Amino acid sequence: MEMKEENYYDEYEIDLREYIMLLWDNKWFIVGLFLIAVIGAFLVSQFYLTPTYETEAVIQLSNIDNLYSNPEAVKQIIKSSSLISPIMANYNQGLSAASLNNYIESNINVSQIGERQIRLVVKHKNPELTLNITEDLINKFANKSEENFKNYISRQEETINYLNDQIQNLNRQINSVNKEIENLKRANNQAAEKGILINEQINLLNSLYTQKNNYQNRVQNLENRIFSLYSLEVLNDPYLPENPVSPNIKLNIAIAGVLSLMLGVFIIFFKEFLKEEK
Repeated sequence: MEMKEENYYDEYEIDLREYIMLLWDNKWFIVGLFLIAVIGAFLVSQFYLTPTYETEAVIQLSNIDNLYSNPEAVKQIIKSSSLISPIMANYNQGLSAASLNNYIESNINVSQIGERQIRLVVKHKNPELTLNITEDLINKFANKSEENFKNYISRQEETINYLNDQIQNLNRQINSVNKEIENLKRANNQAAEKGILINEQINLLNSLYTQKNNYQNRVQNLENRIFSLYSLEVLNDPYLPENPVSPNIKLNIAIAGVLSLMLGVFIIFFKEFLKEEK
């Protein structure tokens, strides 16, 4: 048993040495292939691949409950062709519908990073256009959001004005009922009849006060609500990118180098295998 194990390890060591010597004998082939791949990856990345620039912004959405404060809905709005197409056309970047959709999917990303915060990332081949497109996207969306915000506030204020008018009407009715009660107390009616009439007015007065309190509570709640609302705010403005995010020359060279080494070893072993088959 021990002899078999020794023979196995001897054969293994012999094979390993042969493989190492085989690679060593073909080292210049491997080195040459490696250099060609590395130099080729550098030249292609540096001179043939178009650089892509990237900028980003962080936006705090409004806290009113509508589409412009819902992160999932905002993603669809910002990436809509109806919003982006005029921007691209403004910079002589008019694209067909298919090309525009492809650009949006590949170069515009909107992600949620907080309860009502989103990050907008935009890419383009031109650094100035990258910034301009991002700023225009933010401005167009912010204008729509602000318009919607103002309309919402206006509706709430109209409701508050309506409720205040109702409160004033109730105050007049309350004053009128109080006067009626005073008049009944001074009247010469029989005590039983007077008591019934006064009780009716008191019940009406209580009902009016209940309505008034309800309206006042609604006004207070609406005013508190308005006070707690805030509109869209750009927390981090987009910046002018200085360095491209792609192509990543170092990464491309590293990948090309590793692949060339693997390919070189494979070719050497495959040639050796063909020789042995013959």
